[in-house]
Amino acid sequence: MNTPNSTHNAPLRANDVVDSAERALDGERASLGEVIDAIGYASYTPLLMVPALALVSPLSGVPGFSAVCGILIASVSAQMMLNRQTLWLPQWLRRRSMSAHRVQQVMKWFRVPARWLDTFTRQRLGALVSTPFSILPQAVCFSLGAIIPLLELVPFSSSAAGAVIVVLAAGMFARDGLLVLVGMLLAALAVGTLLTFI
Repeated sequence: MNTPNSTHNAPLRANDVVDSAERALDGERASLGEVIDAIGYASYTPLLMVPALALVSPLSGVPGFSAVCGILIASVSAQMMLNRQTLWLPQWLRRRSMSAHRVQQVMKWFRVPARWLDTFTRQRLGALVSTPFSILPQAVCFSLGAIIPLLELVPFSSSAAGAVIVVLAAGMFARDGLLVLVGMLLAALAVGTLLTFI
């Protein structure tokens, strides 16, 4: 049986994640549950990458969208930390839907960072993406996801948090500990910057 951190049956490339999500968009509207089912439960990190990428896409301007992404990121991260075998989400969240055409347009935008990940990431500093240290980036993703709904009224703040989560999730997905380290430093910088305005 696969664990949340297992790579068995997981997409081998970031572009495969985008392909899987696009295959779920075969109707007029696409629900979050359909996209998640298409990506698959075996690897949790793509389920962090997709909403985090969405936060730095034009979809972040849709009212309430950032909050939904934050809740999803926090939920997935928490279940990674608990090492759950399968992902659970409340039905109200799984039923949230958007125009499939609009999501398809954003998926095309996803291809740019996906190609970058496939080209430049590689396995290195493996200790940072292995137990017990792997819980650190998961905890950072959980914390950022939890505060994103509170930042929705602050311009660009949810997009900045999403960008940090993209780096962390990409590092975990590619088992690139150096990228995870960069993400942790960016998270510390983002928190430090936020505290100066409080």
